[in-house]
This record gives sequence, structure tokens and C-alpha cells, in this order.
Amino acid sequence: MNLHVSPQRATDQLLTQSNLRLRVGEHVVDVGALRVVTRPELPRLTGKAVAVLIELVRHAGSTVTRDELLDRVWTGRLPTPDVLNQAIKELRRAFADDRKPPQYIETIPKVGYRLVATVLVLDGPAGGVFVEAPDDLQAGDAVDGEAGAAAVAAPLAEPAPRRTSRTLLSVVAAALVALAALAAALAGWFTPSSRPTWRVEDVHALTSDPGSEYRPHLSPDGSRVAFSVFDPESKFERLVVRSVEPSRTIRLTSTGTAIEGLPMWSPDGTRIAFERLGVGYCEMFVVPGLGGNERKIGPCQDYNFNIFDWTPDGRSLIFAERPDPAQQALALSLWNLDSGEKQRLPYARAADDEDIDAHYSPDGRLIAFRRGLSPYSDIWVMRADGSDVRRVTQVSASIRGHAWMSDNRSIVFSSTWSGSPAMYVVDVDTGEMQPLSVGKAQYPHASRSGDLVVYEITRTQDRLKLLPIGDMAGLRVLSPSTGSDYAPALSPDAGRVVFSSDRSGQLQLWLHDFAAKTTVQLTDDVDKPVLFARWSEDGTRVVAVQREGARRRLVEVDLASHRQRVLSRPDDVVMFGDYDVEADSYLVAVHGAGRSSKLLRIEHAGTPQEARSVLVDGIEQAQVDRKARVLYYTAEGAPGLMRRELDGGAERLVTPAITPDLGGGWRVVDGRIWYFAELGIRNAALRELDPATGADRLVTRLDLLIGDVSFSVMPGGGAILFAPVDIEDTDIGALRLVRAGTR
Repeated sequence: MNLHVSPQRATDQLLTQSNLRLRVGEHVVDVGALRVVTRPELPRLTGKAVAVLIELVRHAGSTVTRDELLDRVWTGRLPTPDVLNQAIKELRRAFADDRKPPQYIETIPKVGYRLVATVLVLDGPAGGVFVEAPDDLQAGDAVDGEAGAAAVAAPLAEPAPRRTSRTLLSVVAAALVALAALAAALAGWFTPSSRPTWRVEDVHALTSDPGSEYRPHLSPDGSRVAFSVFDPESKFERLVVRSVEPSRTIRLTSTGTAIEGLPMWSPDGTRIAFERLGVGYCEMFVVPGLGGNERKIGPCQDYNFNIFDWTPDGRSLIFAERPDPAQQALALSLWNLDSGEKQRLPYARAADDEDIDAHYSPDGRLIAFRRGLSPYSDIWVMRADGSDVRRVTQVSASIRGHAWMSDNRSIVFSSTWSGSPAMYVVDVDTGEMQPLSVGKAQYPHASRSGDLVVYEITRTQDRLKLLPIGDMAGLRVLSPSTGSDYAPALSPDAGRVVFSSDRSGQLQLWLHDFAAKTTVQLTDDVDKPVLFARWSEDGTRVVAVQREGARRRLVEVDLASHRQRVLSRPDDVVMFGDYDVEADSYLVAVHGAGRSSKLLRIEHAGTPQEARSVLVDGIEQAQVDRKARVLYYTAEGAPGLMRRELDGGAERLVTPAITPDLGGGWRVVDGRIWYFAELGIRNAALRELDPATGADRLVTRLDLLIGDVSFSVMPGGGAILFAPVDIEDTDIGALRLVRAGTR
């Protein structure tokens, strides 16, 4: 059941049991079924709406503030106020509470809400029981477990005459306390036996000025921090350094004509290596730690993967690049700063392993690196000589920065494996991972000699927008909220768009209807983000990827009922899915290491007749032109965008301009391919390719910051739907990460 209520009281877990029913005023709510039993014609309630109702029931007759509801129902999330508004509206619709004054839920202006309807708690194996309190129990009296246990339960078949509100409140109180006694007895069964290895202290922001700051990096002694800051005058990111203690910032460079980023302190703290990005180029430089004359190192191959660090002796950089045009996969190499020579680092890897983001441990004995491109990465470790390569994490998710702790055995990292970016610590010997309960945090870096960690505090918002081609002034938000939106997919009739959004406090599917101008939530799966939706040809269903920890499953959502069914097997790690051209047949990409990732055709999924066949090895992305019955795809080792007929035939190259590095930044539109090109930090080109003739034209240029490259094209190609970064005010945060039991 998709309910989540903050465990403020022992009764909370029991209030979400499948046999619980509540009589609220004239209506009966089946909590487990998410149904208003007295109004069977209505669709199911969302889990969050029912959780809000339970909180109001717990405090029936009293005002519950908006902050209390947001904190208890969306525990551990960063919800926006509109998710609560929607839940209240949903409950009022369900109870037909449209009279003045309200008969069920009263709004207390600028404060919160109050449940004014009478409430009975119905529970029990025989279809529920009506709980009564002893006659001498008054509302507000102190009630202990014994008194609660003395409450009398009578069968529901003949409800007792309606009592006054005061008496009914006492009935609820007695029933809840009785349940509390049982819950308290059961609570010990679920208490974790192991204690956290780390504790977080002194969490604070190092920067809070208007504008954004990025990629902080601590000096080896932890006294200074270098980062890049957006300069409103030049419109570029500039490198600065400052003390960890409050102090002014110092610009490291004098050039303001290109983007500067990724500052990395040398092991002795005297120099900083960084990259400079311009139109069509990426170059590496070294500058003294307090500013001064720059030294150019040379060009970098691709800024998208140019994540580097110093070797322990300070003479070279460790980085990732593709060794030659024929070798598609990224491999770790060393770049000697004196000679300029690059040398492949010898270590065990498959030819198609994508390795990136390498960092030496403080003692120089180990190297940690990320294997696999986002969003299917894990942290691996090897000895500095390239031996003993082993996997440390099992998240198979996007990893946004990682750094060694000073103990040489632990790594702090950020990952989206549970939804939004959050920080974790992993022990490299045991693989034991501990969440740090620090959300909206990415790209951490730790002091080599202490317990200080700095990181980005993510303050960005991606908003679903409609852009008429060639008319930037016509850019408009489709479904306003205070959350972020991702991966819009237009319905076959172009009347609706399904997208992922965290406006409810977690990443779920939402549906916007252009004609009705409404946006509704399709999924409400606690701690299970849902992404990458694709439509059925008749527009009645969508398939999407549901994540639960390291698991990735393909689910199908019926739009009318919101019912879900799982299409993949438990051991499948699904990358994405789509509908095949034949009925009851699906195309499912299953992730594995390197070319073990496969695009499968699955017929009759989940039945004894299920049949599977492999269409493509090493799959990265795929889309179907249903009218032409053609599959377009990118794959590891392939020279570009490929195609093959679904009815059989050899694959052939369509264009080398679209590679796996582009991810989902291309679409099949009426037999043609639309794709992003020339992706920069705050600019991109949108192009259209005709596979039949090879004609490739520029559609438009976008001077926008684009994080999510997914998009959809409106009929006729007159406009696109996408979710560019709309608000960006990222800050630098800091905390102390201390081993439990110390100090």
C-alpha cells in the first residue's frame, strides 16, 4: 500500500493496515483499498491523500498546521506546498464537501486544516468493528494503555446512535490508545540491531550569495576551498578560492571569456588544475593556489567526461578518454604535466567498460573510480598499480561525485539511487553503505587530513515548457509547480503529455491534459521513483521504469484506473522499455556490464507463454518508427545511430552525429530524426535528419541551460516540449563527517 505517515506515534503503522476502515461523516473509507466505499463510482484515492486523512483523523476536531502535515506525510522529502493542496482537494471531492461552511475539512487560513466531520474507527476481521469508550471517559482525559484496552468493541452490523462530537472524539482517542499499546509491544521487533558508523555534524552553507557556485574542492589541509561561481558580467563561470572560515573570495584567473570549472588542488596545496570551455573547445590549465600566471596543459577530448585528479606525486593527472576513434569506451590514463605525454593506465577491464572519475586515496595506495555512464554507475576500487580491481557499490545508478575520506577506507559519494541526489558513505572493504540523511547534495569533496566535507547544495528547478520553434519569446511553462520536471513524452494524439516530476516530494509520473488544462498524478509509489515513460499506440497505457534501490523494473500503468502491472522479471535491471509494433509485445532494455546490456523483445510478458529474444547487444537507447516498422538505436561499439527493420534485415548506419553519449537527446518524428547537437553549458542546437536522403537541417538554436535532454515534438514540428533548467541558485555546503563513538 502506497501510504507513508511519519512515525510520530505508535499507532501510525497500524493506521495503515489493509483491514482498516474509517467512517468519516456519511462516508466509509477503505484505507487499504484506497477507496471511498460509499462512492464506488470514484477512482481510487492516492496514497498521500489517505495519509493526510489519517493525520487529520489522529487530531480530529483540532487544527493541524500545513507544516505538520507536510513533515509527517512527506517525511524525509522536500515537498512543495501544492502537493498538500492537491491532497486536500482530492479528499474534498471524494466527500463531496462543497458546501459552505464545509462539512468535512475546514481550512484555517494561513495555518492549516481541521477535520470537522464525526469519525468512527472501523476495524476487525468480521468486516470491521465499531469501537466505543466507557461512559465515564471524556475527551481530553488522560488515557493509558490499560484504559484503552478496556474499550468495548461491538459488531458493525448495527451502528450505535450518533453521539456528540465530544463523545466521538473520546471514542477515537480510546481506540487509538488501545492500538498504541499493541504497536509499542511490536515496535521492538523492527528496531535495527546495528548502529550507524558515521554521524553528521555542523551542517551549514559556505555560500549564500545570489547566483550559483559549483564543484567545491578542498585544499589538502582543509583550510581553503576552490570553486567556480557564475559571473553576471561576463556570463561565464569563473574560478575563485576562499578560506573555509568566513572570508572574501579571490579570483584565480584574469580571463573572463570562457567557462572555468572543476578546480582540483595539487597534493602539496600549491597549484590548482582546472578546465576552460569555449565554443567548440575544452582546454586544461594549472594556476597557483592564490592566483597568478596560468600554464596551459593541453586540449581535453570531451568536456562531458573530463573529470580528473592529481597523482600522489603531483607530476601527472589521472583522467578518462577514449584511446582512439575505433575504441568507443572510456579508459583511465595518466597525463604527464612536464612532457605532455599521455599513457594508458594498465588495469583489468573489458574492452567496453566505461571508466571515469578516478581519485587516489590520501595515502596513494588505492584508486577509486566510477564504472558505467550515468545513470548506471557504480564505484570500483583498485590498487595504485592497477591490480585487484573490484566493485564496491551495488547501486547501478547515477553517481554525482565521490571522494575519499581521510581514513583511506571510506568513500563519501552522492547518488540518485533513491530518487533525488543524496549523500552516502561506503566502506571499501565490506561494501556496507550508510545514508547520511543529507538531501539535495552532490559532488562532495573531503579533506585529506580531517573530517570536513564540502558539496553542492542543489537549488535548481527544471520546468516543463512549450517552445514554438524560432520564437524564444513564446516559451511558456505548461504545468506550474515548485518541483522539477523531467522526460516529457507526448501522447499519440498530441492531446496529453506524461512526464516525471518531484512536485509531490518524490519522482513520480504525472499527466497533463492540454484541452482540460489539468495535471494529475499517475503514480504514488513511496521510495520508488518512476521515469522514462513511453506511450502505447492507442494512448490508453504507458510503460515506465520504476526504481527501488538498485532494482529497476518495467511497469505498465493503465491511465483510466491508474492500476500498475510489472512486465519485467525480478532479476532484470531495466534501462527503459517501449511498445513493440505487435500486440502484447514489448521492447525492454536490460542493463549489464558493457555489451552485456541487451534490447529484448518480450512477448506475453508475465504469462506462462512469455518468450524473449535479443534484438541488440550493448544497447544504449532505442526508439521505434511504428509506421515504417523500423527500430532506431545507439549501442556501445556502434559508429553512430543505427537502424534495422523489425521484420528482419541487417543493421545499417544512419548517421555518426548521434552517439551513445547523447543519451535520450533524440526522437523519431514522422519518419525523421530530431536530435540535440553542439550541446554546451548554456546552449544547444536542435537538428532534423531525413534518414532516406541524409539531409540534415538546423531547426533552431537554444540559448538555455539544458540538464535533461529528453524532449517531444508537437505535430507538424512547430513546437517542442522539454524541461530546461528554469531556476538555478546552487550553493556550497559544508559538514563534519565523524565516526560514531569518537569525540
